Amino acid sequence: MSILRFFRRHIPAFAIVCVLLVVQSISELALPQMMSDIVDVGIGQQGIPSAVFAHVRATTLADLESGLDADETAIVEAAYTPANESGVRSFRGRPADRNADSELARILSRAIAEEAGLADDALAPQRATAFVRAEYAELGFDLDDIRRDYLVSTSGAMFAYCAVSLAAAVLLGYVAARTGATIGRDTREELFSKVMRFSPAEVNRFSQASLITRCTNDVSQVSMTVVMLMRMVLLAPVMGAVAITKVLAQPSGLGTIIVAAVLALSGATVILFVLVVPKFKLMQSLIDRVNLMSRQMLEGVMPIRAFGREAYEEDRFDKASIELMETQLFTGHAMAMLRPFIQIILNAATVAIVWLGADLVGRGAMQVGDVMAYSSYALQIVMSFIMIAMVAIMMPRATVAADRVLEVLACPLSIADPEDPQAPAEDGPRGQLEFSDVSFRYPDADDDAVSHVSFVLNAGEVLGIVGSTGSGKSTLVQLIPRLYDVTGGAVLVDGVDVRRMALADLRSRIGYVPQTTRLFSGTVAWNVAFGADGLTDAERDRALAVAQAAEFVEKLPGGDGTALAQGGSNLSGGQRQRLAIARAIAADPEILVLDDSFSALDYATDAKLRRALDHEMADTAVVIVAQRVATVMGADTIIVLESSRVVGMGTHEELLRSCAEYLEIATSQLAPEELGLAERDLPIAEGGDA
Repeated sequence: MSILRFFRRHIPAFAIVCVLLVVQSISELALPQMMSDIVDVGIGQQGIPSAVFAHVRATTLADLESGLDADETAIVEAAYTPANESGVRSFRGRPADRNADSELARILSRAIAEEAGLADDALAPQRATAFVRAEYAELGFDLDDIRRDYLVSTSGAMFAYCAVSLAAAVLLGYVAARTGATIGRDTREELFSKVMRFSPAEVNRFSQASLITRCTNDVSQVSMTVVMLMRMVLLAPVMGAVAITKVLAQPSGLGTIIVAAVLALSGATVILFVLVVPKFKLMQSLIDRVNLMSRQMLEGVMPIRAFGREAYEEDRFDKASIELMETQLFTGHAMAMLRPFIQIILNAATVAIVWLGADLVGRGAMQVGDVMAYSSYALQIVMSFIMIAMVAIMMPRATVAADRVLEVLACPLSIADPEDPQAPAEDGPRGQLEFSDVSFRYPDADDDAVSHVSFVLNAGEVLGIVGSTGSGKSTLVQLIPRLYDVTGGAVLVDGVDVRRMALADLRSRIGYVPQTTRLFSGTVAWNVAFGADGLTDAERDRALAVAQAAEFVEKLPGGDGTALAQGGSNLSGGQRQRLAIARAIAADPEILVLDDSFSALDYATDAKLRRALDHEMADTAVVIVAQRVATVMGADTIIVLESSRVVGMGTHEELLRSCAEYLEIATSQLAPEELGLAERDLPIAEGGDA
């Protein structure tokens, strides 16, 4: 099973658990027999365990030996000391050697029965102990002391076994819980580490909601199942097997009851297994679905309200939640039905054992204590099968969770460090970005998202990228920090193919502000310093000033110590964009990539920010993706994308006269005089080469 893979690094803990299980099993399985001994021997036989005398008159022993053959007489003689001056002989062995199952006990029991003129029937051992008790009375022993000593010693042994069993159970629970928690911690850490190395392609393959579920709910399910495996699954077979051995050792005919109970429980478990397992598998996907919808609704709460779609979203979420609820109710009801069925089987088996056991006691075939011990062993057998059945029902869900976790861990990375990373030459260019006939196609897509793009951008230069929606602008810049790998051509940073560079080295040279601004819960200062270890206050203030964020940060209640809500939701869109730009600038990158990061800024702030970048980032190559022509019209080079292809490249003035797509975008946003274009130039530009 896939869940067993999580034990590979915890073999010592598994071995300790096995030892503790053996100790616990031995201790608990000794208790029913001791209880039987207290009832049968301590109470029924007045503390005399068998026909083996502890002390006996030499004359009594001689009378008993008269009916034995030579071999039997030799066994008896070897067991007792010679007679003392009072004519009393004592047993040579240990008290444990006087049990009723010994060869000596059987010999003396038969001899006593023949001496008394009784048949050697099932009640012979009880009659023999009465004969021994009478012998002790003749010797002047206090029979009450004998009974009391036996009860105290046996009860003391029971308490000792209980204490050992309790200690083993506590240690077992501690080791199992610690192992389960450790596996959960290590698995979450491994999962998080793996997910952090995922490219957008892997994230999209699983979906963010599913990855969250796998890192939380599925890992918790695995951790809980590990504890159950160590505490119950390993214990149940041991306890059940030993208890069955004890039951079969007594030829009472009551074994049929146990077999019937086990078959009934097994049948119910199989039926439940068939019904519930598919629902458990479905439940995990439904949880993913509910998590995904919850995430989408919370992130899109503003447009939902703006378009008055609250009722629609509530209905959509309600349907998904009801489907999950119905699935959980089905599995819950099925599991709940198992408990009363188990109780019925268990109680019916107990009643049957007591009923038939009473008849056997009445006929002398069993003693009362034996029936009680048999009932205890039967209970342990049934409970062992119950534990196995419960785990068997829950195991499929845990297996599904384990498979989902392992699926993430086994997922190959599309973006990984090269085996032999290459660093840029010391005397090579710095801040240089080159696209050499670059093409890229998303997995399973039919067409390229970016096709045959080539350009060179040097340090201190600004590259603007414009184009219609869906033309491939964001995809193009995502190839720079290797969020995706090109499917054709090459992207070079400082003269080295980015696929040959270590990811940490590559990304330390790039400051990237994605199209969707992401801020983290924490202070403003912490967010700005997120990508720059050891950032000084002066460097932070410079980054905020360049990003035109210093003014509004100073007005915040706590300044740069103000706490931001998740995603920076307590700031406006423009403020979030400026903080994200400040975070990228603070890292002091060689290449600064701004993916539509000016969209929420007003024209005045946009202009101030571009002037600050020209002045403060003069040695940095800057790539600006924008929807507004005003944002890129001052760039050294502008690339115009249309349907994944470059349809124009040059300066603002050159593109106005050579690229119809650029002219169309520009004139739709700005007046001719703002573009530096006279009215008479418009026909020429419109007739230019596209």
